[in-house]
Amino acid sequence: MARPQAPRGQGRARVLAAALELFALHGVSGTSLQMIADHLGVTKAAVYYQFHAKEDIVLAVVENAVEQLRGYIETSEAAPTPQEATAVALDGLVDVVLAHRKVVAAMLSDPEVSRILEAHEDFTDLTTRLGAQLLGPAPSQRRVVAVPLLALGIAHAGADPHLVGIDDETLRAEMRHLGRVLVDASTSVH
Repeated sequence: MARPQAPRGQGRARVLAAALELFALHGVSGTSLQMIADHLGVTKAAVYYQFHAKEDIVLAVVENAVEQLRGYIETSEAAPTPQEATAVALDGLVDVVLAHRKVVAAMLSDPEVSRILEAHEDFTDLTTRLGAQLLGPAPSQRRVVAVPLLALGIAHAGADPHLVGIDDETLRAEMRHLGRVLVDASTSVH
């Protein structure tokens, strides 16, 4: 008897959901296409039909987060003042991290993910543009140090299992507030 087939378009979504689940358990480096196929109960060829390589799956998993971030960056770049641009970029980063917690948690510390994303010009362009909005014009040395600390802190906070009990709106407000405190502290030089 033939295997049941998912309606058109659902196969791709099933592969992505399975991949994200396995990435969370084993990391991208520790997850193979065969593992994804086994998890779904399909052949490896069925996974290949949807995605030609694990790299394509990783890019598809982060695609929605990247597109959402792109929107915030474009809005930030159009802001009338550097302070407003930084605020929009900061709020956008917090919102993207919270909206995509599972993706961030699964991808955050995997060196293979870094390699895959850094090899894509579109992604590196977005991160460069985000950094520029968070840094602002003529940043102080303190601000240059504070921005990566802030960005990584936001990403880790969004993925931290100890914070799961805090509702999203409260966590969003706290992350935005603390982000502004760090940005403000990095702007004033003592």
